[in-house]
Order: sequence, then C-alpha cells, then structure tokens
Amino acid sequence: MPLSELILRPYRPADFESVVAIDEACFPKAIAYGRREMKGYLQGEGAHSIVAEVSGAVAGFIITERSGDLAHVITLDVLPQFRRQSVGSRLLQSAEQEAVSRGCTAIYLETATSNKAAIALWVKHGYGRMDTVKNYYGYGQHAFEMLKRIGLKSQVKALP
Repeated sequence: MPLSELILRPYRPADFESVVAIDEACFPKAIAYGRREMKGYLQGEGAHSIVAEVSGAVAGFIITERSGDLAHVITLDVLPQFRRQSVGSRLLQSAEQEAVSRGCTAIYLETATSNKAAIALWVKHGYGRMDTVKNYYGYGQHAFEMLKRIGLKSQVKALP
C-alpha cells in the first residue's frame, strides 16, 4: 500500500463497528475490549481517537485520553495486512502531536511483555520502560508500563 493512499482523520461514530472488529482481530478475546468498554473509551472525557483509512475502509486506529498534562495510549490497533507499512507510526505521531497541542508533557501506555513487535514499535518512537505490571492482562500475563516525554523544547536558544 503506498502511503499516499493512507488518510488519517478523526474517529466518527459511524466507525464504531469497524473499530470493534479491528480490536477483536488484533487481540485475543480475553484482552480485546468489549463493545461497552470500547464505547466508554471513545466517548470518555479527554478522549481523542484517530482512524487510518485506506481506500475508504478503516485499517487501524488509536485511542488516547488526556488528564492534565499527561496523555495515555489506550490502544493502537492496525489490521495485520497493514502492519509494517508505517500505519501505526503515523497514528502514534498524530496522537502525540494532538496531545502536545493540548499541553501534555508526557504520554504513557501499557504493553504486553510478550508482544515483541509492539515493544519494538514503542522503543523506536522513544518510549522507555518504567515498570512491570504483574497480571495486567490476566493471571501470568504481565505488561510493561512505558513513558515518553513530549512537548518539551529540545533546544534552548542561546541569548545573543
């Protein structure tokens, strides 16, 4: 898929069925969000959701929520046939930019300790491991909590 076919846009309620189906395709049943939980995240206070569309169909999405100067990645889902084509990276960068525009200075997430592909994506984008949350996804299924500083000026201008 050429990236020129990829369109990032805000989530619309008409996307709900696609978003639920993608989440179910991306995660085991015990981890995928149920319809009520997904709706709660999409409509929650401070929620921001972006979809990636290819040829008129939703190929992936990201849901974040903001509280004060902290943003939280709830989920980043990309259909298997669109992975390794920068769809996830583009969604993540867009969500980070939106969080910065709202005054956030850090963004965090949880990811399964066994999900090597996801961990590699997060590290590639500057997320560092902060902690391990035992049994986050159920008994014996742990998560890394990862954090990235955002919105900070990377360069300080010298006075003349």
